[in-house]
Amino acid sequence: MRTWVPRRGRWTGLACAAALGLGAVAGPGCIGTTDRRDFNREIQARGGGLTSELPISAVDTVAAALGVIDFEVRTLSVTPVDGTVVLEVRDPFAPENLDRYVVIRGSVWQVEPVQLAAGDVLDAQTFPVASVALDQVDAMVDSALAEFVPDGHVASMTVTRNADDPLDNTAGDTSGDTTEEIVISLALASPRAAGTARFTGDGELIAVVRA
Repeated sequence: MRTWVPRRGRWTGLACAAALGLGAVAGPGCIGTTDRRDFNREIQARGGGLTSELPISAVDTVAAALGVIDFEVRTLSVTPVDGTVVLEVRDPFAPENLDRYVVIRGSVWQVEPVQLAAGDVLDAQTFPVASVALDQVDAMVDSALAEFVPDGHVASMTVTRNADDPLDNTAGDTSGDTTEEIVISLALASPRAAGTARFTGDGELIAVVRA
């Protein structure tokens, strides 16, 4: 199981910036106010504001709510500009059920059941969240932007289990290692370009593709 040691100081700074950008009342340690458009430009100038702290904080929050150390998810998505993390969580106490958690800046804002299709097989779709290299998100952002355009930023991140990803050179692997099937996708954007960077569950770059 992967052990995370989040850098809480940087997370607090981003939370303050997000709160101010949304027009919220500044909490302790937050100074000044900023216009929403200026805030968005500032976040984009920093590569989009995506750091390891965003998903790790959300995972820690959901784990605490469930009373477990690790749990399985079908998808995990992060929108860094507003600090929103959405997780489709497999109930550890009723594994036939899936619930959608919306976590904003470290607080659970919404939990709702997910309707499953008749063909959904959660054993084949979910994976332990601790098996994902969330502590390597900062490095993944740097790698993705280095292969993109100079003024690019990361608009969102999505993590899924997808053994059939055509860009994943581990597709079709039969070793039984779930981590090999996980794909981390970063949506890249700039004023004149868009693209996607894809990584393995361990954080290794697969490809950066322009749209």
